Amino acid sequence: MAEDKKKKLVKQAKALMADEGLADALSQMIEDQRGQLGFLLSTLKKRQKTFTPYVLKSMSVYREPAAIDKKTAELAAISAATALRCEHCLDAHMGRAMEEGASLEEILDVMLISAAICESSTLSVAFRKFKQFEGKQERQAKKS
Repeated sequence: MAEDKKKKLVKQAKALMADEGLADALSQMIEDQRGQLGFLLSTLKKRQKTFTPYVLKSMSVYREPAAIDKKTAELAAISAATALRCEHCLDAHMGRAMEEGASLEEILDVMLISAAICESSTLSVAFRKFKQFEGKQERQAKKS
């Protein structure tokens, strides 16, 4: 692709990202689907250049995943939201997972798996620090 054509495409993309009409259309689409924008998107909408690419990226990740189905994408989002303790994310993604055909049992399973990984990770970090501290204490005791 010629350099001028690349620059022109980038300029067009930037213009679209800043386009208030596109941001409004995306907002309306989300409100039609969910009833409202929610806290995160309402805040981001104050900056169209950030809001528009964020929404488009989210659509491609959750609504148009390349290698997994939408239900699996939503279950993965629930797992991540569980690990990150994001209550609003859990609310949103549990509802969407159900819309995509997930059962309450599947949702609970991914939460339990996520929590187990979080517990293991937490213990792993804590135990490593404990072992380091324990070794330091033992070395100090030997010096005394």
